[in-house]
Amino acid sequence: MLDIIIPQYMEDEHKIKDLLDSIENQKNIDFHDIHVTILNDASNVLLSNEFLMKYEKLNILYLRNDKNLGPGLTRQRGIDMTDEPFIMFFDADDRLIDLNVLSKILDYLKKYNPDYLVTNIMVEVYFDNQKSLRLRKREETFPWMHGKVYKRFYLKDHNLRFHPNVRHLEDSYFTSCLVGTLSPKEIHYLDIVSYLWKMNELSLTRKKSKYNYMVDIFDDFMSCARYVYDYLTSIKSKMRFPYFIQSTLGIYTVLNSNLFDFDDLKDKREAYLKDLHDYVIKKKNIYKLVTSDCLLKLYEKEIRELKERNNLRKIYKGLNEFFNEFLI
Repeated sequence: MLDIIIPQYMEDEHKIKDLLDSIENQKNIDFHDIHVTILNDASNVLLSNEFLMKYEKLNILYLRNDKNLGPGLTRQRGIDMTDEPFIMFFDADDRLIDLNVLSKILDYLKKYNPDYLVTNIMVEVYFDNQKSLRLRKREETFPWMHGKVYKRFYLKDHNLRFHPNVRHLEDSYFTSCLVGTLSPKEIHYLDIVSYLWKMNELSLTRKKSKYNYMVDIFDDFMSCARYVYDYLTSIKSKMRFPYFIQSTLGIYTVLNSNLFDFDDLKDKREAYLKDLHDYVIKKKNIYKLVTSDCLLKLYEKEIRELKERNNLRKIYKGLNEFFNEFLI
């Protein structure tokens, strides 16, 4: 009934053990209802047969890519190599939050047969070398794929696949395309905490501030936004685009705020702003079905996050100009 797809790259047996233990120790399920596929993305960090055989109940299928594909296309290969009606994606160093998660999810799938099911997750984060946990609820429009279930035939019917040219924002592309095909009432929500996501301390988001990171990935972001726009246009979607609205707001705010010293972007800054304005903001049909109330909530969120910074008046002015551009 449920395919669990796990990309693996540098995660060794010690790191993936918690995840596999959390699946094998699930209670009140028939293990014939779940199928676990691990895909090694052309890494030399291999899982041994001896290690995998310890998880006899899971009957794990272990595959290795001939070349490095990145997480998106590795997940896509997992989709193409499996055939159960529903799909979940796991990161190799994460785990299920408790021993009753899959029984609750499987029961819901059997009862309601959703196209897209969202649960709550816990995020493990580090600040000043101190670990803390944060609860993330109802994040159906956010890019991460943790704690979410996808109906295989819905993806197939909408020709929804990971994009071969989107390597660094593959989850953003996939989620934005999916949400763009659904109305809010078609998104199912199961109010349980299902998943512990361990944020990678070595990733760019851990090394840089939120806003420097957004500027660093701006080229990737704009390419991804175009691919999402092209996909939603091709299927004549209603163009619900909430994640990219939020990200666009953040980047636009930063580039106009002068809060940071973008020495490495002096030659690109004006081109970035023009590109963002012409391609994203001017295409008002991307936003036309998003309510003013939704946009104002995003406005308030950005203001809260920037409230303790300097030049707040300048930020307010930039935000007002941003909203006036496509709300009027």
